[in-house]
Amino acid sequence: MNSDQFIKKIDSFKDELINLRRHIHAHPELSGLEHQTAILISGYLKNIGWHVRESIGRTGVIADFGPSDKGIIGLRVDMDALPVNEETKLSYSSKIDGVMHACGHDLHISIGLGVAKIVKDLNLNLGTRIIFQPAEEVASGARWMINDGATDGLTHILGVHVYPDLSVGTIGIKEGSLTAAAGELKVEIKGKSGHGARPYEGVDAIWVASKVISGIQELITRKLDPLDPVVITFGKINGGNAFNVLAEKVNLIGTVRCTNLKLFKNINHWLNENISSLANSCGADAKVIFKEITPPVNNNSAINRVIRDSGIKVLGQENVIELQKPSLGAEDFAEFLKKIPGAMFRLGVSSSNGCAPLHSSKFNPDERAISVGIKVITESIVKLNNEIVNTVDI
Repeated sequence: MNSDQFIKKIDSFKDELINLRRHIHAHPELSGLEHQTAILISGYLKNIGWHVRESIGRTGVIADFGPSDKGIIGLRVDMDALPVNEETKLSYSSKIDGVMHACGHDLHISIGLGVAKIVKDLNLNLGTRIIFQPAEEVASGARWMINDGATDGLTHILGVHVYPDLSVGTIGIKEGSLTAAAGELKVEIKGKSGHGARPYEGVDAIWVASKVISGIQELITRKLDPLDPVVITFGKINGGNAFNVLAEKVNLIGTVRCTNLKLFKNINHWLNENISSLANSCGADAKVIFKEITPPVNNNSAINRVIRDSGIKVLGQENVIELQKPSLGAEDFAEFLKKIPGAMFRLGVSSSNGCAPLHSSKFNPDERAISVGIKVITESIVKLNNEIVNTVDI
């Protein structure tokens, strides 16, 4: 089957994949709880002749097809939904209160299944492995699957993620860093309780927390290189017991994003020094705990070239967009890239009416992107296969 033939075949079963996507969308499952999603994926793949392994990385699924003696090309697909209450009013909206596929992983699953349906008829010299990964949203599933052997025998890996900033029918390619490194920041501020009417007799930890929250944003602009962007966002704050008592303790929890890996490795010291200084200036103490979550997605140049060339072949030059800036979002696809070379591309999902942002309760991607993703990935797998067989250095 040549490229033109498999593109026509994809178009012949696109409605089936859209219906599958809508079923998955209506029945979302949170990170680490993707049991029914995994059953659906496993059943579909077994029915079309793939070798399937279940419960890899807890709820993950691995599917293999073709010979593995010369190497295996991998595709990673994530499966989990988010704790978001859907507000799209679609006929196939989430049936689970407070849970929604607001990041497009339902499209990713359908793309993975579509690639499986094509690859089995291509008679490739290398094996293909599709990794259906749980718990991407909590940046844990990739490590779970790697620990269970998901990368054993893999020589290369591809990834895709929907992207509302691009129109359906286009893809985005990025050299080097595609996403940022991510970390979790916890700050415990210790003040001194006292009467709310006489704040000078104690140390108000809520006041100190406000100084830390605003002060750290100012310090980013004054003490760090603006050409290496850093984002610190506090998403949770807790403290105080009564309206007329100075809060003795306040806890902050937030996220840190950074594209410069060297800076990210030193950010723990910088945060400790500056947050402690801000708290001390108000008469309080601060305990700072920083945990690295995942490194940046750093695309392999040779594999990125393969994706770019494949996109140009199936979509046309004008529909392959060179992205100039990395995203400050994080992706645990980066964990796979610590083991094997690979690259991820962005898949346009915006219709003529636009598309709400990722993680929005109104996120509604254009389903035509499913076929686009399958075409680009399948062509990339074929091209990688041919280049490796012909001993081109990838």
